[in-house]
Amino acid sequence: MPSIKRREIQRIVGIISRAILEQRLAPGTRLVETRLSEALAANRNHVRAALLELSHQGLVAIAANRGATVACPSQQEAAEVFAMRRILEEEAVALAARGERRGELAPLRALIEEERQAVEEDRRPAAVDCAARFHIELARLGGNRLLVEVLERMVAKTSLIVSMYQKDRNAHHCHCEEHGKLLDLVAAGEAEAAALSMRRHLEHLEASLELAEEEEQSLDLAALFAELQAEA
Repeated sequence: MPSIKRREIQRIVGIISRAILEQRLAPGTRLVETRLSEALAANRNHVRAALLELSHQGLVAIAANRGATVACPSQQEAAEVFAMRRILEEEAVALAARGERRGELAPLRALIEEERQAVEEDRRPAAVDCAARFHIELARLGGNRLLVEVLERMVAKTSLIVSMYQKDRNAHHCHCEEHGKLLDLVAAGEAEAAALSMRRHLEHLEASLELAEEEEQSLDLAALFAELQAEA
């Protein structure tokens, strides 16, 4: 059984990671230990330990003389996260379609309806949370606990990436329909088709992001300073 200290650290980790997953904490947000301690009614040492654990998960960045901030994944890291999710989730959904639990889809269908309602009511954090839980719970049906553990981290990092790079903040509306099609394929035991559908679903999400590297802009200092002096 975890010690009281460990349970407290896990509580703090859970609250902060959920805030990040639901995009309530934007990338780059400073996480000041004293303020977190007050807000969470927590020991500062426990907060520090929780931030360190979140940094190991890639959700928080800790820098000397600056403290902790919500991580800002690079474009390269974003591409790598999506590549990993495709590997994990194609296997997860195929396992679910082949498994004995493929008929246990009522909770997942209810989750889709909850997501749809949140989208219609423009409750973005709730919609993001539902979408994340859908992917994780669908993976659980496959029975590979280690896969689910790794996927949970990838899903949380994806939320950071979407928060930073999504071009259209209303792009969430199509997820519910795609989630429903995935469940239909799982229920029918169509493992290969379900894996392909999952790949396309994740590719669709990745395509909604602006991940193309921007060309470095050269700055004409002479022209800039000439303009400033002319305006003086």
